[in-house]
Amino acid sequence: MNPDVEQRNKKTVRALLFLVLLMFLFAVALIPLYDILCEITGINGKTRQESSALNYTIDTQRAISFEFITSIGSGTGLEFKADKYQLKVHPGEVISMTYTVRNKTDKRMLAKANPSVTPGPAVSYVKNTKCFCFATQVFEAGETRHLDVQLVVDPVLPARYKRLTFGLTYYDTTI
Repeated sequence: MNPDVEQRNKKTVRALLFLVLLMFLFAVALIPLYDILCEITGINGKTRQESSALNYTIDTQRAISFEFITSIGSGTGLEFKADKYQLKVHPGEVISMTYTVRNKTDKRMLAKANPSVTPGPAVSYVKNTKCFCFATQVFEAGETRHLDVQLVVDPVLPARYKRLTFGLTYYDTTI
């Protein structure tokens, strides 16, 4: 083989390997960048934990339907469900929900739940005061746990919102 061609091939391989490395690093960096973007803009309905108790006046003149949905990431060996699918609540009222989570595997598992609210523009009105979703949970093999969430809907929620959905998706984070 011509030394000039061989030299160009080596240079091309190095450039392609560098490009693959760069793409991998970009993909890893997207995760925290996405979380930051969601927090700033409220896109994707990501909620954040409110550090203090919220004392809203309950708007008894309005009732909204609050749905609780659950899902699990691909390959996550958990069974995960809310104890109730739907509640009728008044804005300003504390909403409590218990979730049942069972590790169906024979191995210890670390898992984290990601919360979301739909419709997306309503996320800024839903205050998450207590949630297991803000920390990674450890589930022993076959363990079943009951975990609580506490939410409050700000009474200034626009009247056009009659139904809100609080979703939690569990992902296996065991390495």
